[in-house]
Amino acid sequence: MAKGKREARPPEGVEFPADDTGRRSTLSLNSAAFQASVAKVDSGMAYQIGQDAPKWRKKYSKYVVENVKLSSRSPDNALAIANAGLDYLHDNMVFIRNERSMPLRMAMHEFKSDSFATGTIKGGARLPKTHNYEVPYKNKMLSGDDLLVQIDRWVHQGVIEVSCGHALNEVARSSEWLDLSGLHFVMLGASSAMGPFEFLVSHGANVIAVDIDRPHIWKKLISITKSSPGSITFPLKKPQGSQTEAELAENAGCNLLTQTPEIRNWLMTVHKGKQLVIGSYAYLDGALFVKLSMAMDAIAKDLVESRKNTALAYLCTPTDCHIGTPAASAVASRNNRSAPAWQSVLALLGTGLRRNGFRKAQSDDGSVYHCVDAIVPEQGPNYILAKRLQHWRAIVTRDRGNVVSSNIAPATRTLSVVHNLSFKMAYGGMKHFRPLEVFDQETSSAVMAGLLVWDLKCTNSAANPNTELGNPLCLFTETSFHGGAWRCGHKYSTVGTSAVLMYILTEVLVTAYLFLYNMLQFFGWGYVAYIALSLCKAANFDLGALASQSPWGAVALPLRFFQDLAFMEVVHSLLRMTSSHWMTVLIQVLSRVLLVEGIVMTPEAQANPFIYGLLFAWGITEIVRYSFYGLKLLGREIPLLTWLRYSLFLVLYPLGVASELGCVRSVVYNLPYWSNDQVASSAFVKTLGVANAKLAVTVLYYFVYVPFFPMLFGHMLAQRKKILGGGRKGKNKSV
Repeated sequence: MAKGKREARPPEGVEFPADDTGRRSTLSLNSAAFQASVAKVDSGMAYQIGQDAPKWRKKYSKYVVENVKLSSRSPDNALAIANAGLDYLHDNMVFIRNERSMPLRMAMHEFKSDSFATGTIKGGARLPKTHNYEVPYKNKMLSGDDLLVQIDRWVHQGVIEVSCGHALNEVARSSEWLDLSGLHFVMLGASSAMGPFEFLVSHGANVIAVDIDRPHIWKKLISITKSSPGSITFPLKKPQGSQTEAELAENAGCNLLTQTPEIRNWLMTVHKGKQLVIGSYAYLDGALFVKLSMAMDAIAKDLVESRKNTALAYLCTPTDCHIGTPAASAVASRNNRSAPAWQSVLALLGTGLRRNGFRKAQSDDGSVYHCVDAIVPEQGPNYILAKRLQHWRAIVTRDRGNVVSSNIAPATRTLSVVHNLSFKMAYGGMKHFRPLEVFDQETSSAVMAGLLVWDLKCTNSAANPNTELGNPLCLFTETSFHGGAWRCGHKYSTVGTSAVLMYILTEVLVTAYLFLYNMLQFFGWGYVAYIALSLCKAANFDLGALASQSPWGAVALPLRFFQDLAFMEVVHSLLRMTSSHWMTVLIQVLSRVLLVEGIVMTPEAQANPFIYGLLFAWGITEIVRYSFYGLKLLGREIPLLTWLRYSLFLVLYPLGVASELGCVRSVVYNLPYWSNDQVASSAFVKTLGVANAKLAVTVLYYFVYVPFFPMLFGHMLAQRKKILGGGRKGKNKSV
């Protein structure tokens, strides 16, 4: 063995079968599983899959779509395909122990021993009398009317289907549904990023947690449980006895891949007589996901057969082929026709953007189903097979009379995703292809937990086997939270390259530009403030001396340049480079620019001592503001700077307003227009006289200006309380 090279460990647990050469080909089993699934329903398709098997990585997505279309022809087709696919996988995936290999199905029958002790932790919190359904979203915790408004907005935007909005509305309104103290949930992959562990125990549920034996995982799960009204039951390597929490974490856990039969055996013994809800949430990358899904499926299959009324729960991916809704198909076509011109330009440039055209499939009874192909080929055939076998198990189990919750979850920024730079950039740019929206992990977990509650508590949900569905695959159509993938005008798999380009443009180039702009303004206003300070220092800060000398000659050029440059902020808002409304920004910038230009036009006003007040109030404010936003664009925050940003206005805003009003009076009274014959002969001036006309204009300006002071000051006080009083900081770019 070469120095430094690790010797490969012999395979153990759930594995792909080996061929005659000993090679374990994931693609061979993958294509063979799809081929076996359709063999008895459409031999021609099965033959074609066999022909294309050597090119399966490039061809697989086509046959996934054909599999769904074939399944949609009749319920019998769907169930026959599912059963055949599952049978093939359980007969051909193998389980290896002590160098002995056998079909996974055989292993589940052979190994009947239970090698785990049982640990239990009960939470110390009291179960609340009333439960609120809460969803964290964009740095806010939504509940009550705020949540209902957001759900309605998602429906209106096309981020979720109407049935999903209805389900979430009902969960939000049905406090009694959220009392989960009588339910027992098996979580295969309890620490999963998308799993509902924290939600379940916070509502009093009894969770049977299955996860890998890593102490840090179990410390977290135990800690969450102890501060909740729920409970956790988990496998231990030795009896719980008087073990400390740290010792329990060291001895807790198991391996789904290598201890599959033993985990099944242990689950047969816990909470006997109680109805279980088995959630398959564990995830690993690549071929490991197929092995993991097979292990979870073997466990779930046997528990469904052995324990009465066992329910199943899954999370579906939007990047798959599903039966969509006719409304989603129509809206996708409309969105494609009304797409912005720049998207058409990107398509012409070869980015691969294509229309999101649903595939119509007619069933034997004449019904037409709309199949949406949102498969992203780059995810690979292993990911699709792992999710497809979960779909197959879901519809087969529901057909036998069990409740099955299987809802489509949106694209989510989990750690495993954002660590991949290409995925991170694609997710970051998808917001430009409406109605696509990528969600934070906490939001996705909360909404999917809510849909799980709907499925378990509502007797009319699609999860209930007594609810009639046109086709078993319609189970995944209902309550779909697809994140806009179904209703986007462009096919989901073709958006990636364009989304990356938009991310680079808007998040990299625009961010760099905004940072440079903020820094330019920061140094510019710093220079203005420096000039004002130098003038004060030269006069020894003597107010009489300052009043007798005008600062205008020294500051006019930089003040005018950097204040006029602020018009770019209106452009930033119009181009949506920042979150502020362009009209608000225009009013704020224009009020200052008009005053500065007024002073430029009125030499008499340039000697006004109130200009010093403007220089200090504006200068210090802008130095703090632009440095604050510049650092924010870099993801940095200095607590002192944040405090200054939301505190200095208490002094500087009144100073600035008073100085502006003083300068306005000087400008109005000395405007050269008053000597203009046309102005002097106007009815307004003739009626009031020049002196009274000047006073009237000044008073009118004050009446327009002054009422906004308490409104804006009150708004800034509210912002100060929110930011400095513990409110979460927003993440929008600003200038």
